[in-house]
Amino acid sequence: MFKNFLIFLLLFFPLSAFAHSPLASLSPQDGASLGQSPSQIEMVFKLPAKLIKVEMRKLTTKRNGSFLRRLIGSREGDEVALRKDFLMKLAEKHFISVPSLTDGKYSVAWRAMGEDGHVIKGDFSFKVTGN
Repeated sequence: MFKNFLIFLLLFFPLSAFAHSPLASLSPQDGASLGQSPSQIEMVFKLPAKLIKVEMRKLTTKRNGSFLRRLIGSREGDEVALRKDFLMKLAEKHFISVPSLTDGKYSVAWRAMGEDGHVIKGDFSFKVTGN
């Protein structure tokens, strides 16, 4: 019985890995240090996906807050308003217009839905150093 279950998992797992639409490339890259504000964010998925939420924040240098808040994460920092016209469009490449950013560190959290209905999410950050 266990052997049949194991064979099923081994056969099924590779198929399920291709069902999602993982991120193939990102610009600016996670951890990038930019001399000027980017005009857009480019997200390329391996398969078509719909971005359903993208949130950008300028991080603050304050480290106030409890250990638990830092451990589970918090939405610290000032939200950067992004246009929403890129949301819910099925495509492999997504371009998100970014307003002019001042020097500082920015974080972006995103959530997308693949063609198969599975939700994938991620986050990245970058720094603007020379405006």
